[in-house]
Amino acid sequence: MTKSTRGQMSAEIVALTILAALAFPMAIPMARKLFGNNHGFLRDLGFLSGPGATPLAWGLALLIAAVYIAFAVKNVPPVARTWIRPHWSKLVVFAAAIAAATVEEAVFRRLVMDYVLAQGGNGVLQVFASGLAFGLPHAIFGVIKRNPLAALRAAGITGALGLLLAIVYLLGDRSLAPCITAHFLITLALEPGLLIAAVTSEWRFEASPSGQTSESKIP
Repeated sequence: MTKSTRGQMSAEIVALTILAALAFPMAIPMARKLFGNNHGFLRDLGFLSGPGATPLAWGLALLIAAVYIAFAVKNVPPVARTWIRPHWSKLVVFAAAIAAATVEEAVFRRLVMDYVLAQGGNGVLQVFASGLAFGLPHAIFGVIKRNPLAALRAAGITGALGLLLAIVYLLGDRSLAPCITAHFLITLALEPGLLIAAVTSEWRFEASPSGQTSESKIP
């Protein structure tokens, strides 16, 4: 086993540990919902109960997921290596994606946007509040690495995703179903690669002097 391979394996274990730690608190309300507690902010998500989304919202949600995944595969080497790789780690990611997509969409779309609406905010304010609230917490990975640029990049990219999913929420008559589906697909495809990139700072493909595309190395 080469040093590079050992480094990749170590980074993946760290990434999966972080993912499990982040997902565990969100799994608790999900478990309660599965056992019949369909109250609170996870009620009526739009799949079996609650407002049904419009075809436009579903189409836009799936398009957003496809474009976001394609962007990450092109620009984040660990995602390119892991997004369709058959591996046991995807079982961990699958469970985490269900919890994260459901709880985060209920918080950053339903709670945030419905609160702004209740305060008299229009659709534009709701969308920007949702995007900002979604993007800022994701800056933590750059903060941990003491890299302001990485923090801004993480907040900006995830904030943009939050803006787009907020638009889906409005176009879907405030149904969470298409937002959750897009979020789930993105998380399932991108992880653990995205967290590996956060751990190793392996963010983008770089052009070699010969013009060929190569991956930046794990330090």
